[in-house]
Amino acid sequence: QVEMSKSSYFTPYKLSSVQRAFLIPYFGLGSFLKPERGDLVAGLADATGGRALLKMKTKMMQTNDGRNILKNKSIISSKSLNIQKLRELSSNTLGREYMTYIDKHGFSPDERTSVRFTMDPDIAYVMARYRQVHDFWHVLADLPPSLLGEISLKAFEFQVTGLPMCAMSVAIGHLKLTHSERMQLLHVYIPWAIRNSQQCEDLLSFPYEDHLELPVETVRKLLHFEKAPPLVL
Repeated sequence: QVEMSKSSYFTPYKLSSVQRAFLIPYFGLGSFLKPERGDLVAGLADATGGRALLKMKTKMMQTNDGRNILKNKSIISSKSLNIQKLRELSSNTLGREYMTYIDKHGFSPDERTSVRFTMDPDIAYVMARYRQVHDFWHVLADLPPSLLGEISLKAFEFQVTGLPMCAMSVAIGHLKLTHSERMQLLHVYIPWAIRNSQQCEDLLSFPYEDHLELPVETVRKLLHFEKAPPLVL
């Protein structure tokens, strides 16, 4: 996957109804069989996200920060972030914890698939922004990218975005959990997801790039974001 620039965060393409009807089950089945294939998961999100993305954009337009983010269409990448500086920040700051998470799991800020299946650059950017800040949400929630951690975060993301892909990830992904993990999801993490979504600020409208030197706990307070309960392994 290549780094997205302001001109390449999406590839304009208009799907016909027939193409959409074919691609949704294709990406859905592919995502279930090969959840590590980010392109399949992204394709499912792109093919099904239209209405939810429009609502997400409308919500962003209601705040100054959201409007500025949509106007500037900044890209979170290894070029826009001073990676080495973030690694040298004090522990427990947003930037340091973000890089610790990225480094620990072998991720990169550049590993985000270009948005497809839309002709609208604003709608495409909303999806791109969601993908770019996903790892910040992992840090705020303190959830690892394990199967249970990802499904728990997807349950929360569905509550705050309405993206069908998030709901599908929970509905399909929970089938791969152990019985103990499934009970944790049902009794701990879905209630957390609902509770947190009802109290937190609009997370897409928050300029994470401008708050990297703040303690993570301070950012949680700014966003009214409740840290997830610790996973029981």
